[in-house]
Amino acid sequence: MIFTLATFALLVFPAIYHVRESARREQCKNTLKQLSLALLNYHDTCGMFPYGAVGSIELPPEKRWSWYLCIGNYWGHYGVPEIDYNRPWDDPALRPLILHTWRNGPFEEFDVPLVPFPVIKCPNGTLQTHIDGQPFTDYVGTAGVTPEAAMLPASSHRAGLWSYEDGRSLSDIHDGVSNTVLAMETSSSNGCWLAGGPSTVREYDPALPTIGSSAQFGGLHSGGGMAVFADGHVSFLAESISTSVLAEMMTVADPD
Repeated sequence: MIFTLATFALLVFPAIYHVRESARREQCKNTLKQLSLALLNYHDTCGMFPYGAVGSIELPPEKRWSWYLCIGNYWGHYGVPEIDYNRPWDDPALRPLILHTWRNGPFEEFDVPLVPFPVIKCPNGTLQTHIDGQPFTDYVGTAGVTPEAAMLPASSHRAGLWSYEDGRSLSDIHDGVSNTVLAMETSSSNGCWLAGGPSTVREYDPALPTIGSSAQFGGLHSGGGMAVFADGHVSFLAESISTSVLAEMMTVADPD
């Protein structure tokens, strides 16, 4: 049998793609695992997860700051963002954004530009930034079912683990921490890692496409999307998952 260059390419290139994609899925899985560890460390210290949007309640959630800013020191040594949380996250008067941090040996405190810690991006994600250069995130907290879920009380059967009104805890989960999604990847309508609202917290609308490149979640890996659950384990959810099963995963109790 004679192998041409074209035949060789048809045989080898898919194999190379498969190996690379497998490595990227594993990297994405590890990133989500690190994100969950930071959130669970925060929960262990504070007794709850962060609010879905941080800052003045006089501001709408999409103008408040994101929960990512709460967990830097629970992922690793980070520092204290010097931010006026009473003002909108995208207020140009607050730029440049500064992080107050420190080091030992000998101890020294100093300020550096505020940048995200490396648990906001999937290796398959595209580089997108706000006008100030701050990057968009590929991972969003999951707020429950229906468009207003992030405004619902924890007692609602449509509520998830993220709320704009309060901080949720593992004790709010009634159908098992291993069955409740904490965060999931997305390639659709991504937003800046600093922003509250839909940029970093997403409700699930069963009436819309669920998982895929033009859906509410997923789209970064072929065939589905990575999700991390409240017990810290990461699973790949297939595009074919039923809306009822995903709705159960997105809520702290079985949805209505």
